[in-house]
Amino acid sequence: MLVARLRTLREASGLTLAQLTQGLAEQDVVLSVSRLSKFLNGHELPSRAQIVALHQVCDTASEAACAQEAVRATQKMLYAVVDAERDKKPLRAHEFDVEEAREQQELLRAEAAATLGTLRAELEHERALRCKAEEALQRLAEQAGDHAREIGELTRERDAARLRVAELEDEIAQGEAVVRLRRSEARHLDEMAAETAREIARYDGTDLPPTAPSAAALSVADLFALVEKLRDEDRDVAADSAVDTFCEQSPDGIPALWEEFRGHSRRLDADRLLAAAARICGGVRLYHLCRTGTFRRIAYILNTETVTGDRLIDFIGDMAPAGELARFVKACHERDDQEALGFLADACRNRPEEAVREFCRERDLWMTASPPGRPRSRWAFWR
Repeated sequence: MLVARLRTLREASGLTLAQLTQGLAEQDVVLSVSRLSKFLNGHELPSRAQIVALHQVCDTASEAACAQEAVRATQKMLYAVVDAERDKKPLRAHEFDVEEAREQQELLRAEAAATLGTLRAELEHERALRCKAEEALQRLAEQAGDHAREIGELTRERDAARLRVAELEDEIAQGEAVVRLRRSEARHLDEMAAETAREIARYDGTDLPPTAPSAAALSVADLFALVEKLRDEDRDVAADSAVDTFCEQSPDGIPALWEEFRGHSRRLDADRLLAAAARICGGVRLYHLCRTGTFRRIAYILNTETVTGDRLIDFIGDMAPAGELARFVKACHERDDQEALGFLADACRNRPEEAVREFCRERDLWMTASPPGRPRSRWAFWR
């Protein structure tokens, strides 16, 4: 079978023995024509290397690709012949075994080299990834340091601002109390001056001097006329003082006076009245004023009357002193007035004063309610 295989290979190449010998010489396999003839006639066995070279020369001549499977098939035939004659030709068999072992080791070496090349390529790739990761980590570390410094600075600014806000809130609360006291003292001094003038006139036997009517003693219509007259005479301070005095001494008349202002299109005076009431009246008094329903804001949604707010609560949330604001919250909470709490939550959205938060924390008062029909975000003093 080996001889037939070699002959078929030479015939397929179309080479003469001389041409085949020359081709083998170019493959560094030196053979004479006679010895090559012995290979083809079966008188002598070629080596494994000679078979490989013979395949390369013949396949090149026939313009066919040199297939490793064909080479190994021919070598297996050679091994079968050698193995059959192992007892007769042990040296030849040993030579064949050594060559086969060498080829096997060469294959293993080539596979190991290929694997090593793959591993080296993967190593370079991983090294590149490691370098990129280290650079990214370095950048993040630098940015984290910058962010930490910035956070520290902002934290210090926030703490300082919080401290200053608390100080200012306390000063404002004291200032509001002083203003109320000064106003009350001025009113008492006015009364003392008027009383003194009356006594002097009575002693001298002269006519009593005209005195300005007390705002507390005036009816709603008279106070409206007085305020209107003072405004038209550019005596705004006196008009504001009259409104403040009315709020202090006749708070129950505030709804009627507000409606009087609104009925005569004096919207600014109506707003000034609510602002004065928010500043002067106590929290519980303000709650009862709200419960009159006079100051509610009404809207018609789908032909249905809906309460959308309260004008007095808007001023309470913006202008009431912190203590009175907290008392208003407590009054709402004690009566489970969810509607008023919801309106106040919207009005106080920009005024989370520390005094109010502390008051609510101590008494476990929450202001998270929202009135019906008003899907708004909830707000609490302590946030």
